Amino acid sequence: MVWEDPLLPSVLSVLVVDSKLEDLAGVHGMLGDLEPQVRVQTARTLRAALDVLREPGVRCIVSESHLQDASGIRIVRALRDTAPGTPLVILTGMPSIDAAVVAMRHGAFHYMLKGPEARVRLPAIVREAVGQAVLVGLDDAADANRVPRACADVEAIVATTPRMRRLLGLVERVANSNVPVLIQGETGTGKELLARAIHERGRHRTAPLLVQNCAALAESLLESELFGHVRGAFTGAERDRRGLFDEAGDGTVFLDEIGDAPLSVQAKLLRVLQNGEVKPVGADRPHRVRARVVAATNRRLDNDVRVGRFREDLFFRLSAFPIVVPPLRHRAADVAPLVERALGRLEAAEGRSTGGVDPAAMRLLQEYPWPGNVRELEHEIHRLVLTVPPGGRIRPSDLSPRIGRRCRDVDEPLPLALARVELALIQDRLRRCASKTAAARSLGITREALYAKLRRLGNITMSDDA
Repeated sequence: MVWEDPLLPSVLSVLVVDSKLEDLAGVHGMLGDLEPQVRVQTARTLRAALDVLREPGVRCIVSESHLQDASGIRIVRALRDTAPGTPLVILTGMPSIDAAVVAMRHGAFHYMLKGPEARVRLPAIVREAVGQAVLVGLDDAADANRVPRACADVEAIVATTPRMRRLLGLVERVANSNVPVLIQGETGTGKELLARAIHERGRHRTAPLLVQNCAALAESLLESELFGHVRGAFTGAERDRRGLFDEAGDGTVFLDEIGDAPLSVQAKLLRVLQNGEVKPVGADRPHRVRARVVAATNRRLDNDVRVGRFREDLFFRLSAFPIVVPPLRHRAADVAPLVERALGRLEAAEGRSTGGVDPAAMRLLQEYPWPGNVRELEHEIHRLVLTVPPGGRIRPSDLSPRIGRRCRDVDEPLPLALARVELALIQDRLRRCASKTAAARSLGITREALYAKLRRLGNITMSDDA
């Protein structure tokens, strides 16, 4: 299902880039059964690909890593610079761990080898990429120059990259609607901040915004918290209690970690979204509620749907307007302003002043992948504010060891350097794949071999850090 938006072109396209005619034809054939409104365009050189990207409508790029006029990281950078929000899939016949890690760090959506497995998996990967590109509103003409109105929560979001500026455009677009919003992103990316921005920009901003973490309460308590209960519904229910949907009135109920909601609660949430009704625990009949729903998750709900952990009908209702928050490692340009903002806020809160961040230390902060995202960065800045002498510059030696790793002796042994690269690739693949079995398959190894590699690589890198 593709989200319809009048600002999006009526025909979307996938661009396939490969210098070899037979491979170009093969990939074109693999993608021949995509949705009717998606067509496949081809290019045999980087220059030709860049010409195609100047026209609107391309929502996914599938490129070989070696072309007639460019190769490797030059291809990735050129395609990402020209079409920064368009998912890029690298499909290559020349496997290289180094190349894979570099491509992923520069924002490639996927990296895979040509062969039988690609024929099976590529259409699904491209379909997901096209859907994601459309659903998050990747429309340069509509959003690139859009400047959100002043709002405290929006202003708290650092957005110097085009992708983040488009994301704020989505906040503006959906704020005055009552459509459910599903915010997807890794832990620590600022999903609750976006939910608050959506509420604060809406027409019911003066009504309450009530937050509930669906993983924080047992099933019975969560049901009572959301929908309320009547007196005598269970032991200890000595009086009627209104749930969050009643308490919110015309406001917003933000359901964090929605993927952890039990199936019984999911069924009641579906009724809220379909009919605008809640039935308190122990009540005889439902009643109407008006609150809008914004949900967030750090999980792949489509995977949970496939294995029966999440209701498909609820998933489709919630994802009427999905917003995907990129991890901090995909928006390195935002690191410096995030550091400066956190530094100013935390210095004021702690009553301590530093002399700012040394350029070498800032470079390390920008190169670090931040697995904990913005939350991890803010914790690191808080620690620095408390530990750096008053008025002192923050230098590389002040950073946590995991961040300042690059300031060690550059003569790192080759086996250790290769182990770090291989471990980084495996960890990235584990994050992207639905299971360890799928991650192992994408790497061309067995699940057992994957476990063995993780143990070996973990021992190598851990022993070096000790």
